Amino acid sequence: MVNSSYSNLIQKLDLFIRKYYVNQLFRGSLYFIGLVVAYFLVISVLEGSFYFDKSVRKVLFYSLLGIGGFAAYTWIIQPLIKIFKLGKTISHEQAALIIGDHFYDVKDKLLNILQLNKQYEHGNASDLVLASISQKTESIKFVPFQKAIDLSKNRQYLKYALPPVLCLVGLLFMSPSLITKSSYRLFNNNEDFEKEAPFRFDVVNEDLKAMQFQDFTLKVKIEGNVLPAEAFLDVDGFTYKLEKLSSDEYEYTFRNVQKNVAFTLTAGEVSSIPLELEVLPKPNITNFETQLNYPAYVGRKNERFTNTGDLIIPEGTTITWNFNTTNTEKISMLVGDAKELKSVQAVGEGAFSQKLRAMDNFQYTVYLENQFMSTPDSLSYTVSVIKDQYPSIPFCRRCL
Repeated sequence: MVNSSYSNLIQKLDLFIRKYYVNQLFRGSLYFIGLVVAYFLVISVLEGSFYFDKSVRKVLFYSLLGIGGFAAYTWIIQPLIKIFKLGKTISHEQAALIIGDHFYDVKDKLLNILQLNKQYEHGNASDLVLASISQKTESIKFVPFQKAIDLSKNRQYLKYALPPVLCLVGLLFMSPSLITKSSYRLFNNNEDFEKEAPFRFDVVNEDLKAMQFQDFTLKVKIEGNVLPAEAFLDVDGFTYKLEKLSSDEYEYTFRNVQKNVAFTLTAGEVSSIPLELEVLPKPNITNFETQLNYPAYVGRKNERFTNTGDLIIPEGTTITWNFNTTNTEKISMLVGDAKELKSVQAVGEGAFSQKLRAMDNFQYTVYLENQFMSTPDSLSYTVSVIKDQYPSIPFCRRCL
């Protein structure tokens, strides 16, 4: 049976082998960082410069994954596996050779001890061999095998990792968009991206909504490092020049808009995303009928008028307004000196009716509303009333 000195020797060799792979892990980590960061920088800068299509970006992205995965397996995962003795490691003899390169005077002794032990284990040696093993083991038991590996020497491999890392940090500090935006496109390689322009269009209006039959002024601001001399608006293939208010502010007025307008802002080779001006339906009276029912004593036939709001009528006439509308949810009227609006009765789809007996002159205003108008649209008219005359007897001089 091998004595305790030899067992201690084997333990020291095992610790050396563990440190050997720890050293490989440190060195491999620096190789890994240098290679992956450098390759990431190269493909990010290329993507930032050329805006590759998604097929090229997909190749670059998966090549980064492939290179990173292979490097991680070779330089990090394999040493980790061997540190925990989950895979095949170098033999004690190989460890002895490495130690012997550092402690040359123990190289032959260490190898000889391992060879003699193999003979002893196979039963091909005498007690004399066992004694020789013990003697030689005792002679080198104070040799610090682990010092054959100096982990601090891995600092020399910082030259592979440090420059790419410093370059990446510098770019992130000086021009972060070059890395962040290009890497975003690389990681989202299933999407299409347009090359960024030196400037962009920013619509200042809160929303692109206009009331039907009204004007709408589009306000545009251009943001960027380079500003164009002029800007245009493209509608159905026709180009209209925007009015320039300042170096970066423009406007354009759509006149009497009646339907939705799709348009694009352009300047040189730069175009905005497609935009659309939404036209909100305006409440409107298509026609209205005014029905006049005169008092019987005036002996006048009742009448109907179309689209006539200003009236001259006898006192006591009953007026009936019948409105036909589009895009109208509610009609109200303010008559004379009244303080409150009076709702006009809805009598059908888009139809409203109101009746009133006229005794004095008055003005009235018709208000039209729907969900899109915060302020009702209005129409104003005047009604003049002819007062009844008291009966009189004509004066006759001859009768005197």
